[in-house]
Amino acid sequence: MDVFFFILIIAGLVWFWMDGLRSREFATKRCHAFCTENHVQLLDQSIHVNKVFPARKNGRLRLRRFYVFEFSINGADRYNGVAVEYNNSIEYLSLLHPEGEIIQGTMH
Repeated sequence: MDVFFFILIIAGLVWFWMDGLRSREFATKRCHAFCTENHVQLLDQSIHVNKVFPARKNGRLRLRRFYVFEFSINGADRYNGVAVEYNNSIEYLSLLHPEGEIIQGTMH
């Protein structure tokens, strides 16, 4: 019985890790495209998980991941951006631009 629970825990951890990799890759592509559309550069070509919460939408329980990233306007400055991914879609994407926040999507 103990072996079964150990295997179940390992399988859950592997699923969580693989799902996180898939989510991060998807969100990175969307953040890069959003930065390109707004004529800014995604710095370090990466984003980082800030928070992960379980969330229910349309009766289904999934993980909602909050990502942060940095972008630059002229290559010498750094500003923050935020992305929220839920179930293979970006719910919210924001560039905290010094001339005003640029937002795509809304949180429900």
